[in-house]
Amino acid sequence: MLEVGASHRTSSSIRTYFAHSRTTQVPFPRLRSRQQRHRTEKLVTQAQAAPAMAVEQKATDTAPSRAAIDAALTTDFSPEQVERLPLKVSGSIPAWLHGDYIRNGPGTFKGMKHLFDGYGMLVKFSIKDGNVTTQQRFVQSNAYLKFIERGGKLKYNEFGTARPALESLPVIAAGLLGLGQGFTDNATVNVFPSNADGSELLAVTESVRGTYRMDTNTLATKSQEKFTDNIKGDLNTAHPKLLPNGDTINIVVGFGDSYKVVRQRREEHSREEIAKIPLSQYPAPSWIHDFPVTKNYVIVPETPIYFNMLAALTIGSAPYVQFDWKPETGSLLHLVPLDGDKSKIRHVKAPPYFTFHYFNAYETDDGKSIHMDFSNFEQPEMLNAMYLDNMRASKSSVCPSPVTRLTLPLSGDGEATMSKLMKNDAEYTFSELPRINPHYKGQQYRYGYSVSSKLPASFGNALSKFDMQEGTSKQWFEAGCIPVEPLMVPSPDAKSEDDGVVLSIVMGADGKSFLLCLDAKTFEELGRAHLPYGIPYGFHASFVPAH
Repeated sequence: MLEVGASHRTSSSIRTYFAHSRTTQVPFPRLRSRQQRHRTEKLVTQAQAAPAMAVEQKATDTAPSRAAIDAALTTDFSPEQVERLPLKVSGSIPAWLHGDYIRNGPGTFKGMKHLFDGYGMLVKFSIKDGNVTTQQRFVQSNAYLKFIERGGKLKYNEFGTARPALESLPVIAAGLLGLGQGFTDNATVNVFPSNADGSELLAVTESVRGTYRMDTNTLATKSQEKFTDNIKGDLNTAHPKLLPNGDTINIVVGFGDSYKVVRQRREEHSREEIAKIPLSQYPAPSWIHDFPVTKNYVIVPETPIYFNMLAALTIGSAPYVQFDWKPETGSLLHLVPLDGDKSKIRHVKAPPYFTFHYFNAYETDDGKSIHMDFSNFEQPEMLNAMYLDNMRASKSSVCPSPVTRLTLPLSGDGEATMSKLMKNDAEYTFSELPRINPHYKGQQYRYGYSVSSKLPASFGNALSKFDMQEGTSKQWFEAGCIPVEPLMVPSPDAKSEDDGVVLSIVMGADGKSFLLCLDAKTFEELGRAHLPYGIPYGFHASFVPAH
């Protein structure tokens, strides 16, 4: 899938910027200091465990340490780790776990205002026989290369960081007129295999141009994906859905356009339009970051979070970054059959809700409805809470987001009904970056995993496992730490749905990261691999099994 023949694009300045010796003079003094510091730590790690920094963090403290916050939201550039760096492992990693855990996320927040703005860096942990090595490299997007060439100044607006209107408008206008790149292609959100053997990856974001092919072994950027179809739309979701046959499904949209559900065959560069759904609040589309897919349906969730057109063009402001919240319109869920039968498209009304991500969705055994599970925010204040100044201040309380189910009727004119799945939401309060056993996507399932909170907290400081049938949860927490998305990797000889491990990159209280490995059944720690430095806050990951 998505095979192209372009060669790796980079500039001599970038190659010099991250030379393997890490002794090159660089344009940002703080970067030079960090590179020198990391080179020393690398030598320490290869000989013995890196000594922990002295931090005063009580076991009962729930707030992340200052060292963890500063490292997670750093304005330094994380040095590239081109060669595999062996890591010290404490505890034990199961011998059956053999492959690459790869995560996408910002490699720096220099010059940025929002958590979603940093330039994409892939982080890889290669695991074999209980041993772990790591590599990290920036995605060589046009946005990132221009940022470097311009001495740390934006060329393209990011999610929550924009250039002045007089500078932004010509770039955006050129993009809208098809005369050039108008939106960022900073592929910083998600990463997953692009072919059957896992030798190539796709790093993606919410712009169509922000799709890059990466080499799994070296993490080198190979090329920007060029679609050969004529499907219009500058935006897509950052969560394409992989079907059992290898096809991927996504939703493409543009301002003043429509929601287009598209299918892409593996190894092809063209997308096929399955359905076109008109915008209910023309010309502004709803912001769709993620969407659910069942065995037979794609669900296009048109929730009442709509682009503010003036804010998107940088000539106005919006209450939530670049969006308006219109709960009075409710939500409209468009059910599109995967077989392409447009006569069976359904439009189901639902209560207003805001979410970033969905756990899963599946059709009930009786064929009468669809259950759709997600993290439910009553309103989108979380978008503002993720401005970096707010996160660094760590003053506001975390926005509650209980694990919630929408039940959609598959016949008749009934509306979707909403219900909470957990008996005690206070046990976790916040749920985000959810994952499940990948073998149960689109099917009836029982267990989910997500970042959560142990109160008091200003953002996610724990991990939780949810039992969707019993309505109970378990939580992992360590004082001073900042964990991110828990990726469930099933055992190759799994006897049950939760037979496997959960992997998460955690920022430690000492400002150094570690790869955490939990037993997916008991949710107790099995082991961790220690890095001699911190990796900035990141988003989504994939596990590529060894072949």
